[in-house]
Amino acid sequence: MSGLRCGPPRRHAIIAALLSFAAWDAAAADLHFQAGLDPVAFDDSTVKTTVGKGDASATLSGRALTVSGRYAGLSSAATAAHLNIGSAAGVPGPTIAPLTVTGGVNGQVGGKVTLTAIQAAALRNGGLSIVIDSEKAPAGNLWGWLLASPPP
Repeated sequence: MSGLRCGPPRRHAIIAALLSFAAWDAAAADLHFQAGLDPVAFDDSTVKTTVGKGDASATLSGRALTVSGRYAGLSSAATAAHLNIGSAAGVPGPTIAPLTVTGGVNGQVGGKVTLTAIQAAALRNGGLSIVIDSEKAPAGNLWGWLLASPPP
């Protein structure tokens, strides 16, 4: 007689499948990040023109990163914004993607970027920063590193 049996090998397969599903579900969860945007003067001559404040949040869903934030108090109009990658939080690095700025000395920053596996790993380890350039500080007026945060 060939009946269905649920002996040890079949039980192990079912348990493995359930654990696999749980791991997939955890990996599919969105990750959340926050950044304080602060002025970063490169030398004494740029201290007076590198002013302002801002904040940003980001959500990583798979490899799609959605960024939104605001800034205020720049000494000149914002001209561009971008994501940079560094080797760790606080370490500047090259630009990896543009972001959008709207407004002049006060405004919003945002965008959606598809990250590579290396960029996503850098984000999880605090290695991605948001940089806002301005007319008087074209090499970066406000900087902030995206750090993990609890869901909103």
